[in-house]
Amino acid sequence: MSTGPGVVNTPEQQHLPSALLSPLHYSVRQKIQDALVAFSLANLIFIGAWFSALYDLDHGYFNKLRVTAPTLLALATNILLFATVAWFIMRARRRTRSRWFPVLCHVLILVALLFPIDFCRQKIFRIPDYQVVMFLKRPMVLVALLGGLVLFVWKHRWIARGAAVLVGILSPLALATLARIFALLLGLQHLQQHDREPVLAAPALPKPGAPRVLWIIFDETDQRIAFEQRPPTLKLPEFDRLRNESLYCTNAFPPGDATILSMPQLISGVRLSSVAITEPCDLTVKLAATNIQTTWKALGSVFGAARQLGVNTGLVGWYHPYARILENDLNYCSWYPHQQFEVVRAARFQDSLINQFGSLGGAVWARTRFASMCRGSLQDSLNLVTNETYGLMLLHLPPPHRPGIYLPDQQRYTAWGMPKTTAYFNNLALADRYLGEIRRALDSAGESERTWIVLSADHSWRESRLYDARRDLRVPYLVKPPGQPHSSLYSSQFNTVLTHDLLLAILRSELKDAESVGNWLDQHRSTEPTAIMKNTE
Repeated sequence: MSTGPGVVNTPEQQHLPSALLSPLHYSVRQKIQDALVAFSLANLIFIGAWFSALYDLDHGYFNKLRVTAPTLLALATNILLFATVAWFIMRARRRTRSRWFPVLCHVLILVALLFPIDFCRQKIFRIPDYQVVMFLKRPMVLVALLGGLVLFVWKHRWIARGAAVLVGILSPLALATLARIFALLLGLQHLQQHDREPVLAAPALPKPGAPRVLWIIFDETDQRIAFEQRPPTLKLPEFDRLRNESLYCTNAFPPGDATILSMPQLISGVRLSSVAITEPCDLTVKLAATNIQTTWKALGSVFGAARQLGVNTGLVGWYHPYARILENDLNYCSWYPHQQFEVVRAARFQDSLINQFGSLGGAVWARTRFASMCRGSLQDSLNLVTNETYGLMLLHLPPPHRPGIYLPDQQRYTAWGMPKTTAYFNNLALADRYLGEIRRALDSAGESERTWIVLSADHSWRESRLYDARRDLRVPYLVKPPGQPHSSLYSSQFNTVLTHDLLLAILRSELKDAESVGNWLDQHRSTEPTAIMKNTE
C-alpha cells in the first residue's frame, strides 16, 4: 500500500495504523523532526556565546559588563533566528530536485559541527590552537584527512544523516539553554555578578612641585627578546631610547609567571604563593611567607599608600577588575576585560546581537576585539598621563600579549592570523609604538621634567620556546628619573615585587637620580624565585 503518489511504504510503515500513514501526518512529523534538528544545530553553533553568558564559572570576576536582559534576549533571538534559517534550508532540501543543493546542505551541517568541536577543544580539553595546527601538519594526519574527504564525497548522505541524528539527540540541550535564558530573565535563577562599577573619590588639588611617577607594565614583555637577543628584523627604537636614558636593570624577575598572580603582588608589595577566584570583586590569595589565606583587597596597595601621602592616583589596565578591587585607593580607573571573557555582552540589544554573531568568527573576531581594546587603552593612557592632577599612574597595557594584531611594516592593525612568534614580535613593535606616543604626549604637556618613568612587565614571554627552544623568566626593568637623560647599568638580581616600595620612595622624594635608585635597589632587593602558575593568562 502506498501513502501517496511516488511514496513507497517501508516494511516498518506497513505495520503502522493507516491513520498514521496519511501524507498530512507524515509531513507534520517530518517538519517537527527538522525543527528539532535545526533548533539543536543553532544551539550548538552558539555554544561559545551562551556558555560564557549563562554559566559563571569565573564568578563574573573578569567581566566588566553584567549579563542583563539585552544580552539574554539577543541570545534567544540569535538561536531561534538561526534555527529558523536552518529549518527552511532543510525543508528546501527535501523539495529540491537539484543534484548539488543536498550536497551543499550536507557540507553545511558538518561545518556547523566544527563550532561545538572547537568549543570542546578550548574549554574541555584545553588544547592550544598552535598544537592543532602542528597536529594537522603531520603526514599521516594529512593522509587521514584526505581519506575522510574521499569518504565524505562517496557517502555524504550517510555521514550527514548520522550527523543529523546526533544533533537531534542533543536537542534537549537546546531546550535547556532556552529554559536557562528565560529563567534568568524572569528572575527564577541568578548569576553571580558584581552589583556595579564603583564611584571613585574625586582627586584633590596636587601639591606644587611634587614628583610624578608613571609606572608602565607591558604585558608579557621578555627581557631577553626585547633587549638582549632581539631578532635582527625587529626594531624597537623607543625601548632603546628609554634604555639609553635610564637605569637599565638586566636581572629583574617578576613575582609571578601569570598576570593573575603577578599583578596583585606588584601592586600590594606582598609575596603570594597562589590566588583563586571566588567572587566577582576580589581574589582569594595565600601569603607565601605564612601560607595564611586572605584577600587581595586586604593586602592594601601602593595606590592606597600614595593617597595617604596626598598623591592622586590613576590606573589604565586590562584583565583584572581594577576599579572593583582598588576602589578605595584610586581617583581614576579605566580597565578593560580580556576579550575572551566578554565577547558576547553589550549594554544594548542590537550590540549584543552583533557581538554574538561576530563571536562565530572565532579568532578573527577575538583579534578585532583585542585591537579595539588596545586602541582604547592607549587613548585612555594619553589622557591620564597628560593630566597634571595625577601623581602616581599605572598603565597595564596589553601588548605584546597575544593575539597578534599589528603589522609594523604597514603601521596598522590586522584581524588576520599570523604565526605565534611573528605575532609576538609584531606586538612588541606595537608596545614600542605605544611607548613613543606616551612619551611624546608627556613632552607636549610639559610633564616630562617632573615625571619618573618605571617600565617593566608582569611576566616574560611564556611561549618563547616556540621561537628558539629557550625560556627566560626575566622581564625588562628601566627607571628613568626626570631631567637630563643618563644611562647606567644595574646587573644584580632582584624580584620586581619591590616596585611597591620603590614607587613610594620616589613619591616621598627620597630618590633623586639613577645612582640613588641603584643604591636603594642594593639595600632592598631580594632573589626570591618567580611563582609559576599553569594554564593562566
